[in-house]
Amino acid sequence: MTSRKPIFDSQYHFLENRLLTHALFWMLYYLFFSLLWAEDGKYYQSFGLELILLPLRILASYGVIYYLLPKYLTRQRESSFLVGYLVIVTVAGICQRLINHYYYELLWQNTSGGLWQLWPFIKAIVLINSTVMFITALKIFQLWRLEQYKHAGHEWLNIRADKRNFRIAPSEIQYIEALGNYVTYYLENGQKLISYQTLKEVNNTLPKNFERIHKSFIINKNHVRSYSTENVEIGNRLLPIGKSIAVDFS
Repeated sequence: MTSRKPIFDSQYHFLENRLLTHALFWMLYYLFFSLLWAEDGKYYQSFGLELILLPLRILASYGVIYYLLPKYLTRQRESSFLVGYLVIVTVAGICQRLINHYYYELLWQNTSGGLWQLWPFIKAIVLINSTVMFITALKIFQLWRLEQYKHAGHEWLNIRADKRNFRIAPSEIQYIEALGNYVTYYLENGQKLISYQTLKEVNNTLPKNFERIHKSFIINKNHVRSYSTENVEIGNRLLPIGKSIAVDFS
């Protein structure tokens, strides 16, 4: 049975590069909203304002999906996630309101009053929330797809390496080693496949007989020859066990 390639895989990234994928997304976001909010053909002012606001929206969105989601929501701490979400959105909304006032209203519209009116602050928070909520929904959908794929009982893994797609049975993999944004799959036949992925992404695709023993290693427990509290022997190599990691070899 051929597995369906998961949505988070590096092949789904623009030019197989996560950084370029994110850059492309935010560029399209910037262009779309700059054109959307331009009033009476004032594109220069709109593009300038959106350029200043863009880092704020990126920080708010990434603060939710890369900090609050893994730290609270995925650990079923919904109340802490909700509080953190409201704090991030509110602070970002206030900052957006201040930027909008001092950059757009004072500089371009020559209006000096109305900074502390409640409605503009609420509007700014709602606008920030719409962006953060959209990004968060995409991330939650991605995590859901991860879980669906992880428990689908797949027989093959699709690994992108050396500009080719390899179909590898999980049983063939002895262990996986990470170096930066690249991982190396060590196969039982001695072959090595180097792929552009993070170890966290890889870990979410593997069956239950795989376990992460170190920040740089995932092992196939079916290939373990011996082990101690400090290291694991697979093939002719000893792999270290992280000091804070408890490995279940059952």
